[in-house]
Amino acid sequence: MDKILITGGTGRLAAELKKHLAGEYVGIEHWDFTYPIPVGKYDIILHMGAWTDVAKGEQEPYKVFQTNAYGTFNMILNYKDTPFAYISTEWAKDPISIYALTKYLGEEIVKYHPHHLIMRTLFKPNPFPFPKAYKDQYTQGDYVDVIAKLVADKINSWDRKTNELCYIGTGRKTIFDLAKKTRPNVEPNSVDEWRAKIGNIIPYDYE
Repeated sequence: MDKILITGGTGRLAAELKKHLAGEYVGIEHWDFTYPIPVGKYDIILHMGAWTDVAKGEQEPYKVFQTNAYGTFNMILNYKDTPFAYISTEWAKDPISIYALTKYLGEEIVKYHPHHLIMRTLFKPNPFPFPKAYKDQYTQGDYVDVIAKLVADKINSWDRKTNELCYIGTGRKTIFDLAKKTRPNVEPNSVDEWRAKIGNIIPYDYE
């Protein structure tokens, strides 16, 4: 059985992932991976710990960079000999927010690892928790329980030698279409409504 070091172990994705990815988990969910790391022996590193508050990140860019970029560098530096799987975001392709930019920088750092798997994805709580959903924002993402199984499948099929960047999802759709699956009375709104409040930091598309 694999001994897996997982960051961000208290998050929704980690909780669901553990149902599908067998292994002995060593969590460091309450440990700041931007500080010196007590290096141990593991079969795989699963780095999903990140700053994910997109709006707040615009106000505290240094903290976001420290977590998403430098923290990833610190993990890579200390585990350069252990297969490294990294959870990124769909928004990293054309980053327009501090959050997306720092996740993109994290990807670029991970690419220096000799055995890496970068997974771009997006996931929502199940059921969809909001009364409105974007009719003009596209995603390959899905609900967290669905994405967790797909992430586990991808890690299980990875040979831990081939380097890869991939998207994890269930096909192109709008967030509104996704939301209707679990919240039939959800109302459509536009990315422009949110952009008017916080600036142009939310993308329309992942492509």
